[in-house]
Amino acid sequence: MKLGVCVSDGTNGRPVDGLLIRIERPRQDEWQTVWHGLTGSDGRLDRPSLPEDTPGPLRLILETDRYFTTLGMRPFYSHISVVFAEWETDQEIPIVIAPHGYAVCAVAQ
Repeated sequence: MKLGVCVSDGTNGRPVDGLLIRIERPRQDEWQTVWHGLTGSDGRLDRPSLPEDTPGPLRLILETDRYFTTLGMRPFYSHISVVFAEWETDQEIPIVIAPHGYAVCAVAQ
């Protein structure tokens, strides 16, 4: 299963480069990391591939604290957690982040 994620910075209108993102799935009573990586200069993950036995729900954890701190901003959220009921392989997930908010939606390709 391939995942499409694109992160933009709403404060400057640019792609977010170097943002650490973890992808997790539930395992018994806790979340287990199944993938982690950094966004590229275009704000995208390198389309991480997960095992086919990785059904939803899935959780994205965006480590926003370090990103905004390096820009000299003090973010309200140390990280952003987004849980998806299920993820279809033909979806692109655009995420816009700012120091005091974020927006997420799913776009069919």
